[in-house]
Amino acid sequence: MSPELPDQSIRRLRLVLWLAVIVVAAGLRLWQLHLQILLDDEWHAIHRLMQADWQAIALSFGLADYSIPLTLLFNALYQTVGLAEWHMRALPLAFGLAAVVLVPMALRPWLDWRERWLLAMLIALSPLLIYYTRIVRPYALVLLMGFLAMVALWRWWHDGDRRWLLLFVPAAVLSAWLHALTAVFTGAALTWFGVAGLAEWWRRGSPRRLLALLAVGIVTVAACSALILPPLLSTPQAIAEKAGVDQIGIETLLRSWELLVGSAHPWTAVLAFLLVVSGAWQLWRRDPGFLLYWGWLLMASTVVIMLLRPAWIQHALVFVRYNAVAHPMLLALIALGVAWLASLPARWKSGWHRSPAVLGAAGLVAVVFWLSGPLPDLYRGINQFTNATRYQFDYDFERSPFAFMDELAVPDFYHDIAGEPGTWEVVEAPWHFETSMSLLQEYQRVHGRRVRIGMISGLCTSWTWGEINPEDAARIDLPQFLFLADLIAGNAPEQNRFVVFRLEPAFEPVRPLPAVDECVSAFREMFGAPWHEDDSHVVFRSGRSGVM
Repeated sequence: MSPELPDQSIRRLRLVLWLAVIVVAAGLRLWQLHLQILLDDEWHAIHRLMQADWQAIALSFGLADYSIPLTLLFNALYQTVGLAEWHMRALPLAFGLAAVVLVPMALRPWLDWRERWLLAMLIALSPLLIYYTRIVRPYALVLLMGFLAMVALWRWWHDGDRRWLLLFVPAAVLSAWLHALTAVFTGAALTWFGVAGLAEWWRRGSPRRLLALLAVGIVTVAACSALILPPLLSTPQAIAEKAGVDQIGIETLLRSWELLVGSAHPWTAVLAFLLVVSGAWQLWRRDPGFLLYWGWLLMASTVVIMLLRPAWIQHALVFVRYNAVAHPMLLALIALGVAWLASLPARWKSGWHRSPAVLGAAGLVAVVFWLSGPLPDLYRGINQFTNATRYQFDYDFERSPFAFMDELAVPDFYHDIAGEPGTWEVVEAPWHFETSMSLLQEYQRVHGRRVRIGMISGLCTSWTWGEINPEDAARIDLPQFLFLADLIAGNAPEQNRFVVFRLEPAFEPVRPLPAVDECVSAFREMFGAPWHEDDSHVVFRSGRSGVM
């Protein structure tokens, strides 16, 4: 047994450490969150609720997947008090922050306080978990509820306390409704204990616990089926078009590992692997069944995904999203590995205090993962595109399919905007909400100004993707978007602005944008000659004191 600090010192230390990790987690998740621009899949729910009624939302996953319960919630707000962006961000943020505390608490039977704090630190610093918290998608919710459901079922079976079922059943059902593939984890967990129940029946001659599990399984599966089967059956073509399309490869697994550990640096990835192996050995010594249980859950999920071959699954980001429930367990193994290695000197050196050693190792690991991961680049200056493909698709951008964006020339006027004295915002129009077709995040890295999206709907076109329908303007509040028609009418707040009209894309996108000739003509008529004009762009400049 290694020497330890006095109990009173330990209590104070624990309080300070937990407060510190919560503050760090909140800071990383809230940083410039009020400035973020809704991107990519975040638009699926908004597009759907502007075009469909309650029944259509509840009975279809859509051609572009949206989370049915989240979209129903957004629609309820949209139809009543109005849908504000903070409404959309509230649940992912709350669940993402709660995971920092609740995941370590759930593993209390297997991890001591140092290891639980280490796990909280790894959750706080995980780029992928930060991303889940900052994106308006169900992954932060699914990760926490799915993980707690898996642990709750284990605790019920082994501890015999039925109160754990009050967590397992609703958490498992809601997770499956939020993201249907989460049901694979639930099915695998029920199968695991079904086999355990059969073995117990064989050994003891009593099917009592197996029958109890069967009742739990029937209730859970029935509830999941009631929520998932109707949309699956009502639009089978939508699912058929997305299944049997792509497949997992070795590259998928390698890149997935880097996303999960939070670094594309090869030596950091190797270090993380060694820590996971060490942590797995420690967990094996404490509870081999629990380790095998999680191995089975991950294997079952991976096999099902390989059989389904969903679209885009060859990309690591998609694969890790589908296995989000298992991510906290990987970080728990890293925490166990770090704590064990830091404690080794206590076996040979008298007076070696375990707590300072573990905390020192935690600090070293945090520095290594921070410096070798994407966070320093993510948090430099103003960045309203933290969820863009540049930052999330592959932590080594030069290796990602979007690396060609770095080779495209940035228009010179963005450099001129960067050099303008004072505070300015750049209004971009039109735009692709799909960042795989957009260079706006690249341009902001150059000009460093706040960006707003200028909606051309109601001025150049009736409505287009990635914009609010003008008829819904009073019911959907997205602060980083403004209608260009309001600028023409003088209804927008006064601000120093550069309004950039893109006449042709920098590269050929999959989805063409509407022409903006009518918008440009309206701005010429209202504001006069543009500040800059070439074959690809027309830029107008205005300030608080009038047109400049």
